[in-house]
Amino acid sequence: MEWFIYIISASILLFGLFILFSNYLRQITNFKNRNKENAKWSSPAPFVGPVFVILGYSWLPFEFSNFIFFVIIFDPDTLLTLLSIPYLIKGFFK
Repeated sequence: MEWFIYIISASILLFGLFILFSNYLRQITNFKNRNKENAKWSSPAPFVGPVFVILGYSWLPFEFSNFIFFVIIFDPDTLLTLLSIPYLIKGFFK
């Protein structure tokens, strides 16, 4: 039964890492195609990748470290969302 939990948690962790990697690829392609005529910016998915990484890591039999929360900073979509929250609040009250 333990192996089943380990397989599920490792799969969740790898899926979260895949989302983080695809967020970086999306950012790179957005900036690479920004000067083209029909360039379309794909929308971000903040907090999805880091939540899967933290959830998968917490179920693994490792000692839980608080450094795993730095994955929130390493995700470009989550970081941009966190940085834009004050501007969104400021614009809401105008």
